[in-house]
Amino acid sequence: MYKLQYNYDDMLKKVPYKYAIPVLVGKRAERLKEERTLRGEHSELSKLMEYSMEEVYGEKVKIRNEDMMKLLKPIVK
Repeated sequence: MYKLQYNYDDMLKKVPYKYAIPVLVGKRAERLKEERTLRGEHSELSKLMEYSMEEVYGEKVKIRNEDMMKLLKPIVK
């Protein structure tokens, strides 16, 4: 089983949408895999996931249309 090295609550401070974090990490890992395949390199998916989590945690990767995400967030009273 893969052990998460980052605190999810700390990641929520950087990306305030809890369901967007796994999607963002997964999409970034896919992109990294495609880039490395084009260069003829091979990396394990777990390493790519770890690297993409580091990028999200370090705020190197952000959600492109965050304003649209704010529109989807419901207002609960």
